[in-house]
Amino acid sequence: MNIRKSSFHPNCEMNDKHNFKPYNLIERDGTIYERIFLDVPDPSFREYLICMHYLKHQVKIFADRPIGINIISRDNPWDFKIETSDKEEFNVEITAIANDDFSFEKMKREDRLAIKSNKDKLPIHELVKLNSFFPTEKTNELIKRLLENGHSQKDFVDNPYKGNYPNIFLSSSNYIEKNLENLLRVAISKKETKKHKEKNKTVLLIDNRTLKYEISDFFEAFKAIVDITDKSSFREIWLYTGYCSDNNGNNAEYSLAPIKTTEKQSKLLIELTNKNRPNENGVVYV
Repeated sequence: MNIRKSSFHPNCEMNDKHNFKPYNLIERDGTIYERIFLDVPDPSFREYLICMHYLKHQVKIFADRPIGINIISRDNPWDFKIETSDKEEFNVEITAIANDDFSFEKMKREDRLAIKSNKDKLPIHELVKLNSFFPTEKTNELIKRLLENGHSQKDFVDNPYKGNYPNIFLSSSNYIEKNLENLLRVAISKKETKKHKEKNKTVLLIDNRTLKYEISDFFEAFKAIVDITDKSSFREIWLYTGYCSDNNGNNAEYSLAPIKTTEKQSKLLIELTNKNRPNENGVVYV
């Protein structure tokens, strides 16, 4: 088989890694493209890990000494409010992009099944919902039997999905792929129009959940959106791509691509690139 790794691919071995999911895209010519995604079904916890990875990245790349960091609030109104041991306060806001609405919805459905697979019991209405996403004759018969026996959709029953995770998901890609430049423009503009204060003290992280775009595609898109990023009120904008992580944010691999940075960060990133030659995809490992 002709298997090629996406340019978005971890550099590490995956033997001792956690919270990841492999995707294989099979093209019409038989070529298989392998992608590895950070797999955290709970949206709130996923945001927490992304925030932790950003903070670790900031300390490692831009700080000249260890810095203590404390999350002092969540969703008030930004996703995270951070305080450092240097008494600096800033916010972190996270938004996600995907190739198209269907693939993003598909990922959310898979996440939902993963979360529910850990429960001992589920309400019947949840079985109905999961079965609408991933229909099986066995679950159809179970739901029909329960309702015919007088159960209401609110009743909790033994979870037939318990212990069935992980799963292998198959789907087609017959969808209309959105333009990457427009995806980024919409993601940034939606956050820009929010009336929350302190945008100049807020870091916007774009969670990359696209399947088909490569690093070179993003580099071209970044050039095309400078008209909005240069004028953006946000202090920083980064593209985050996660591959794996322990639940504490350690033993992880991820990448952060700068879209908008501070003047100080830009100078340090240039120095870093000069010291560490980028690979063929334009990635610098640190």
